[in-house]
Amino acid sequence: MERDSLEQNKHNPHDDTATNPLYHPDMRAYHEEVAAELSVPSSSLHDYPTRHSNELTNDAVRETKSAGVATGWAALILAVLSWVVWPVLLGATAVVVGFVAFRQGARGLGVTSITLGFIAVIAYLVLVPLYYAIT
Repeated sequence: MERDSLEQNKHNPHDDTATNPLYHPDMRAYHEEVAAELSVPSSSLHDYPTRHSNELTNDAVRETKSAGVATGWAALILAVLSWVVWPVLLGATAVVVGFVAFRQGARGLGVTSITLGFIAVIAYLVLVPLYYAIT
């Protein structure tokens, strides 16, 4: 009987008891606390939104949406210019800036810019090789 317990304590290369608590013989040895980042702070449980905090939130949302509209117009200008000059460079830039505008709340301008920029890039990459293949 004692020999069997000694056999079990020998080092096994496939032994996971040191790294995995599920294989540890004493499961109660692992009672650890959850990290503080994962838990809800107790002070925030009693903080209800007030009129002042709602006004600050509304102001922040309004500023973000107005920045999104400005970004959307810039992306739309880049997309329109990509149809005339430097389609790959300006088209790709219009797609990226249009995505930023879309994320900031200017959904219509963002989608339009992304579409026009993407069409300009694809049209250039398809039509120019076709033109040179034909001529």
